Amino acid sequence: MTGKKAHNLPFYTHVQRSIDAPLYAQIQRHIQISIATNNLKPGDSVPGEIELSEVYGVSRVTVRNALQELVAEGLLYRIQGKGTFVSQPVIQRAEPLVTSFFYEMIESSRKPFAEVTSEVCKPDAEIQRILKLDPDELVIVTRRLRYVDDEPIVYQVNITRESVCPGLLSEDLTNQSFQYTIEIKYGIPIIEVDESLTSVAPDEEMARLLNIPSGVPLLVDTRILYGVDGMIIGMSKAHFRGDRYTYKITRGLSIPGE
Repeated sequence: MTGKKAHNLPFYTHVQRSIDAPLYAQIQRHIQISIATNNLKPGDSVPGEIELSEVYGVSRVTVRNALQELVAEGLLYRIQGKGTFVSQPVIQRAEPLVTSFFYEMIESSRKPFAEVTSEVCKPDAEIQRILKLDPDELVIVTRRLRYVDDEPIVYQVNITRESVCPGLLSEDLTNQSFQYTIEIKYGIPIIEVDESLTSVAPDEEMARLLNIPSGVPLLVDTRILYGVDGMIIGMSKAHFRGDRYTYKITRGLSIPGE
């Protein structure tokens, strides 16, 4: 199999030295996202170690470590004397504790898409309290009806501090991850998430949006997103169809005496 000409990586290629994440892991994650979003396609060649070290401002050893991890995952492969190439358009998330629905679907070979509306507005008193906003702070409200393989699966509302990423209103989130747009394009890592899950019956509007009978329960996932130093980035509330989506958690157990 011969490689094709390399695609350019997206312009947001800097690494964050101020966050507690290895530089090679940040590069690894960025290339994963480039593959998942088709900036790098199967058979495309990945820029060489020298070029990548200049782009990211890191050593060749750091770049080599990132590429080796991606080869081990099966996302990249090497041809002796020719370079490194993309082997498949799926992504393995580097941080499983903070999940992205978009990349969960990409990873499972599904086709995610969203109908999106966004607006800047003044938050009500409850949102001000939850996000710990100053009285004059504004928020960006992003509403998405999210489809998987052309079927509506979840209705999600994100409320984000406008001061954190003022350009978010103009982003095209129809076919992109909200989480990684925040993290990679705006350089705001999501360090921690407070999450709560509950089950509710859909009201008439939600049943219409998700195309379900009124008797189908909804799984409601509410999250508060935290950045560096405990800063609250925003919150989200997602209503998942209970008949089409299962939330799975795998936990490791400590072994007594270890």
